[in-house]
Amino acid sequence: MGKLDLAALKDQYQNGTIDMITVAGVDMQGKLFGKKVPVRYFLDDAVGGIHTCAINFIWDVSLKYAENYTFCNFDTGLHDIKVVPDISTLRTYPWIPRNAVVIGDIYNKDGSEVTIAPRNILKKQLAKAEALGYRAYAASEIEFHIFKETIDTAREKNFSNLQPLFSYPVDYSIYRLNVDDWFLGQLARYLEEAGIPVEALKGEWGNGQVELNVQYAEALEMADRTAIYKNGIKEIAALNNLMVTFMAKHDTDASGSSGHTHISLWDLAGNNVFYDQNHPYKLSDTGRYFLGGMMALAPEFMLFYAPYINSYKRLANTGGAPNTQTWGEDNRTTAFRVDGQGKSCRIENRIPGSDANHYLVLAACLASGLYGIEHKIDIEAPTKGDASSAPGVKRLPANLVEAIQKLANSKIARELLGDDVVDHYLTAASNELNDYFLEVTDWERKKYFEFI
Repeated sequence: MGKLDLAALKDQYQNGTIDMITVAGVDMQGKLFGKKVPVRYFLDDAVGGIHTCAINFIWDVSLKYAENYTFCNFDTGLHDIKVVPDISTLRTYPWIPRNAVVIGDIYNKDGSEVTIAPRNILKKQLAKAEALGYRAYAASEIEFHIFKETIDTAREKNFSNLQPLFSYPVDYSIYRLNVDDWFLGQLARYLEEAGIPVEALKGEWGNGQVELNVQYAEALEMADRTAIYKNGIKEIAALNNLMVTFMAKHDTDASGSSGHTHISLWDLAGNNVFYDQNHPYKLSDTGRYFLGGMMALAPEFMLFYAPYINSYKRLANTGGAPNTQTWGEDNRTTAFRVDGQGKSCRIENRIPGSDANHYLVLAACLASGLYGIEHKIDIEAPTKGDASSAPGVKRLPANLVEAIQKLANSKIARELLGDDVVDHYLTAASNELNDYFLEVTDWERKKYFEFI
């Protein structure tokens, strides 16, 4: 069934196929929040929106409350916001029988937009692109690890020494894809039924690690798909007594999980404006300037590509994850990889991990790329070979402290995203950092307990 409109939803309700619908917003981490309501109530009332507490935009990833946000706190009364369904996102939710889901935009009670909501942040950049005569298209490649564990067994093991779905690297292996088709095939079919076109599933280098490629779409649709399928993958795994993590680096010795993001601009006539076979590197002026802006502002926008302490463990100088301010032609060691010809010409941002919020990743890509177009920021020659050891290349922020400093000192980020957005996400990152510094870790016990 896939995508639905209101008439189709009403038909499905009347014939008993669908009777519940999840009305969801997207939080700071890219996770879905909201309420499940009967379709009857949705059609009669909730189609105009549901109220939720604004606390959903100050929770951390584990739902820990912090008092130092200006948007919502006890002084604001932990006030309500409104999730207003965007009917273009309405679709079946086939792994939960007789269910549908719709994603909504976030508004204050006075009808104004909640500017710090990720979907609204992305829509602002898309509106700017359209005003300049462009439409943005994107695709996501998200990696994740699958374990033969439940949340209860994982907690009992303190999230260590977990049993992966397969216990060896299976990068591009067909054998494991077929052996584990009982889950992976089910996963792909469910996503297809939900109107999320799967391009490919592939084994990855890590034990129990898989990559999902979803067919490209307009950027907002791709961000919506990514939010739904990340939520769905965890649910489908749990329903099969498995557990999935999108941590960027779940173990010191494990392969990191990336969230590579492909982006291109098209004119309103449907032409890819990045490609020009007569220009250097087959990139048009527009393509080069867009890439130049993304590269120039990557350090300042790093917090949106790598939002957590753990994100930077993946980006350490191991395993090919990018940590340099570089670009290359079909070079997977660079931060930005240019590939494809004609309509398939695109820039791949290889910095984000699978833990990143795809709305914010795309918003940062667009904001920086459009800035590059407006200011004609050109690129230097592509990096050849291994970018991590190339002489003279600039390094990206190596940890959350450096990323916070770069964003905090960025006048351009404030100009492009707004003070409220920058301050809100700086608060989130600073809270994460403070929590980490207060925690006594296993590393410290192993390092010091016996020897001091």
